[in-house]
Parts: sequence; structure tokens; C-alpha cells
Amino acid sequence: MINQKIIVALGLWTSLCLILVGGQNLELFGILLLIGILISRELTSTYTDLNTADKMDTFIYIGIIFFVAVVSRRILDILEII
Repeated sequence: MINQKIIVALGLWTSLCLILVGGQNLELFGILLLIGILISRELTSTYTDLNTADKMDTFIYIGIIFFVAVVSRRILDILEII
């Protein structure tokens, strides 16, 4: 039951982020999704089983890799290397 509530909450968060960003900036959309997943993982850590926590951790790792890529690209843009 709690897994379904997490999925619904993340779906609502994704929809809200898509409405706010408007499809203009995918980097911002990805970072907002990462924030939402991190918050939901932390708030539901005591209520979820280990399997669900591992699945959420996988999405968190993918989001962190995306975040590092965005920050690296922004730094290179500032330094005018690219």
C-alpha cells in the first residue's frame, strides 16, 4: 500500500515539475525530479521494505550522475572551455 502512495506522489511531483518548467529546460526538470526522489526516499525510509528502498536508490544514483554532468557542463561553459 505504501509503495502505491509513493508512486502516486512521485507521479504528481513529476507532473508539477513538468508544468512549472514547461519543457523548456530539461536540466532543471531533471534536478527537480532528483530533489523529489531524495525527499520521498528520506521521508518514507522507515515505512518501505528493503526492495523498494533499493529501487529508489537506483533512481537516486542515476539522478546524481545526471546532476554531476549538468554541473560539469555549466562549469565548462563558465570557463569557456566548450
